[in-house]
Amino acid sequence: MGDTVLSSTGNNSLEELLFHHCISLDASRFGTLRPDRNFSDPEFLPAYEWVEEITGFFPIFYAVGQIDVALPMTGYADNWRFLTGGEMVNGIYQKTYNRKGNFPNLALFSFDTIDGIFMDFQRWHIALNACMNGGNVTAAEQRMIFKPSWTRSRWIRAALNGTHSVQIVAPELPLKLAKRGYVRNTKTKRIVERMGFPDITIKRVKVMSVL
Repeated sequence: MGDTVLSSTGNNSLEELLFHHCISLDASRFGTLRPDRNFSDPEFLPAYEWVEEITGFFPIFYAVGQIDVALPMTGYADNWRFLTGGEMVNGIYQKTYNRKGNFPNLALFSFDTIDGIFMDFQRWHIALNACMNGGNVTAAEQRMIFKPSWTRSRWIRAALNGTHSVQIVAPELPLKLAKRGYVRNTKTKRIVERMGFPDITIKRVKVMSVL
């Protein structure tokens, strides 16, 4: 399953805010947040712990690049995703859907800089598949994901030029340093602004859900 972002509405500034993280409204705070493995999806936890072994910290993931290009990596489109998954029931595939009143309320925060370790998002599935299925990530695969010879400037160039989908992992989420935020509607905008966040924009996204 994946989301293809068809279009989005919202203000895009010439200021390059290249690091983006999506978080639920309920978890948002005007401060610095650190990840808690106890709230991680058990299915993905082995991959996150593999990242922890490599980097020395339990990770928070940021998408890197200009907002409309990086946005599909963040999960922000889940605000509008109607088709959420499915499972086999008595030999028949049953789709599951978000119902009215049951959609998530996610906010997306953008930063001008984040200190962390870059990863090739297009290669990240290698680690996900291995870890989720009890396998091992080889040394060669690890190099494909983290590209240790690449400088920070090369990673950012790759993200901006569209040659790679880039993410960065860091040990914390300094929301108080966010330069801009994006939310799904006016009600959420007011809530986030009352928390103390400046420059909050309503950004709606049209998606095509694929299973």
